[in-house]
Amino acid sequence: MVKQNVIKHCLRLNMQNEQHKRIQKVLEGLNKDIHKSENQFIIKAIDFYIRSFEEDDIAEKQHRNRKPEYVTVEAIEGIRKELESSMKDELIRLLGTAITGGLTVRAADSSNKRIQEETEENNPYAAEAANRWG
Repeated sequence: MVKQNVIKHCLRLNMQNEQHKRIQKVLEGLNKDIHKSENQFIIKAIDFYIRSFEEDDIAEKQHRNRKPEYVTVEAIEGIRKELESSMKDELIRLLGTAITGGLTVRAADSSNKRIQEETEENNPYAAEAANRWG
C-alpha cells in the first residue's frame, strides 16, 4: 500500500567517484544515537545546504521568474567611449611625463571639471570613471 503523503527520491552512489565514496563512508558509520535515520540525516543536510544559500538560485523554477539580463549596444558603446577617453588622457599624461624628463604633468582643474560635467550629463557610468581618474 502506497502512502499518499510520501514522495520517494532515489540516491545512487558511484564508488569510483571520491565524493560519492566519502558520502557512503559517512552514511555507513552514521551515529544512530544522534541521527534518527539515514533518511533524516540526508534531509537535514540538504535543508542546511539550501538555507545557507538563502536567496541564491538553487531551484530551477526561480530561473523562470527572472527576466534575462542583456547588455545593450548603447551600454557597450558607452563603455568603449569611456575607455577610449581614459586611454587618451593616460597617453597624454605619459607623453607629457616623457617630454618633461620625468616630471609629472597634470591637467588644469578647470578643464577636468568641464570634462567631468560633460560626461555626467551624458552617462552616469562615465561620471564614476571620471571621478576615479581624478
